Amino acid sequence: MFSLSVIIPTFNESKNILKVINEIEASLHDLDYEIIVVDDNSPDGTSEVVKKYTKVNQKVSCIQRTWKKGLSSAVVEGIALSSKEYMCVMDGDGQHNAKDLDKFISCFKNQDLDLVIGSRFIGKEDSEGLSSRRNKLSRFGIQITNFFLKTSVSDPLSGFFMAKNKSLETIKDNLYKDGFKILFDILMLNKSLKFAEVDIDFRSRMQGESKLNVSTLFNLAGQIFENLSRGLIPANFVVFAFVGTLGVVVHLITLNILLALQIEFIIGNLISTLLAMCSNYFFNNFLTFHNVHRLFYERLKGLLKYCFANSFSILTNIGVASQFYLNEFSALSSALLGILAGLILNYFLSVNLVFKK
Repeated sequence: MFSLSVIIPTFNESKNILKVINEIEASLHDLDYEIIVVDDNSPDGTSEVVKKYTKVNQKVSCIQRTWKKGLSSAVVEGIALSSKEYMCVMDGDGQHNAKDLDKFISCFKNQDLDLVIGSRFIGKEDSEGLSSRRNKLSRFGIQITNFFLKTSVSDPLSGFFMAKNKSLETIKDNLYKDGFKILFDILMLNKSLKFAEVDIDFRSRMQGESKLNVSTLFNLAGQIFENLSRGLIPANFVVFAFVGTLGVVVHLITLNILLALQIEFIIGNLISTLLAMCSNYFFNNFLTFHNVHRLFYERLKGLLKYCFANSFSILTNIGVASQFYLNEFSALSSALLGILAGLILNYFLSVNLVFKK
């Protein structure tokens, strides 16, 4: 008998999750299955809803995570707990139609495959279940990701796919756990996987709001760098460095405007520095760390911590650059090494002090 573990990562899906579970039960009622909900400690009580339901169907289980958050890491933990030959990932918002599970299973029964992908874009550019903005973001992301894959895939960013558990054994420890597009990670890490794509009924959300935005694309770019460097360069560091570059631009533009207004250089440079630090904090909060600070007091506290951490990175920058310059390095190379040292320290303090989850 076909045995399947369905893994559903959730955050604030209390109004949708039971409907999704019921649809899965109806589609898999004659199979050996289990449903694993991995919830990121949703404040709307998603885990409580699922845990209560486990008394109705013991094939359903729920993990309430307080130690880690993120879609990919939720899937990785679900895979680790799955006990069936096959595993499937699907969303908890109702956009994935459980009836499509039959298509996935048929592919495995009729072909020698490692992976079946539920595609939103087979034979079409747009998906009816996505807004115009999200369709554009998806098309852009698909063009980028296919550049790094051995075989072109119509939807490498899909969140609905099924795989043989044993086919993921060699890569599961290397999967990027802070991202949102784990299918792309799987395809990039093991380009020899035999896969097929099936057209799926991608619906609009039942209730609630989508959690994906432009920061997902930045995260995806970082994920690519991390995989290409075999984990040497963290994905978040790539986005963090990009935000730092934006900060330099903000600083220089502001300084030039203030100098044109006859503001003294020292005052203008101080204002420009403070504005650049503020912009870096807010961009990092949104793009690098996925809006971990949401409330006003969290952002105010985070901004103050970020400015404090920045003071150490500035001192490090100056100290390292000066030391290299005194050891007869060129002014340019000394400055660049100082910037790199300050950037690394700033990233370390941001991860462990400012944006620590």
